[in-house]
Amino acid sequence: MTNDFLRVLDLVGVFVMGVAAGAIASRLNFDAVGFAVIGIVAGLGGGLVRDLILDYGTPAAFDGPWYLTCALGGAMFTFVIHADGPWWRRLVTALDIAAMGLWAATGTAKSLGYGLDTLPAILLGVTSAVGGGVIRDVLVGRIPQVFGGGPLYATGALVTAVLTWLVLALGLPSPTVLVAVAVGAPRSPASRRGAAGRCRPIRSGR
Repeated sequence: MTNDFLRVLDLVGVFVMGVAAGAIASRLNFDAVGFAVIGIVAGLGGGLVRDLILDYGTPAAFDGPWYLTCALGGAMFTFVIHADGPWWRRLVTALDIAAMGLWAATGTAKSLGYGLDTLPAILLGVTSAVGGGVIRDVLVGRIPQVFGGGPLYATGALVTAVLTWLVLALGLPSPTVLVAVAVGAPRSPASRRGAAGRCRPIRSGR
């Protein structure tokens, strides 16, 4: 799988996660700065964790302007359009799941490319997929979906990571990984419940 193809998938994931994070910021009445911060954290968090674990050097998120631009662009897109309603929540859920699948694929492929064994590479692929969402939810005071959004929230990411390993092991063409993403996405419980916009708040007190 070529580095350019991985980069394109990574950037698409960053943008769509920025849009999904911006939707949460909109429901919480954040200002423009809040949109920007949550978009960057959600869009880049998982990739930063991945690159730091791989000892990648300068994380991809800071290696040029494109990652920050995509994260900010996604969040600001939501800031400008001010959309709401059931159709928008369903779209945001779909974007959240799409980003998770893309990052599971790129995280697994990149980990394998850096010499990790199969199981650690799959684990790091799943971590890449859910990491940004976990940081996003904690930042806004909500129970992360991977902990409290229902059973096996990361199932889709795991399926995508395993199928990505299979694509690489069989030497299939790079675009085949998109099939892995498409197969994994419907396996996420969020795809059936619209969970992206309904994280439960963290309860305070005794």
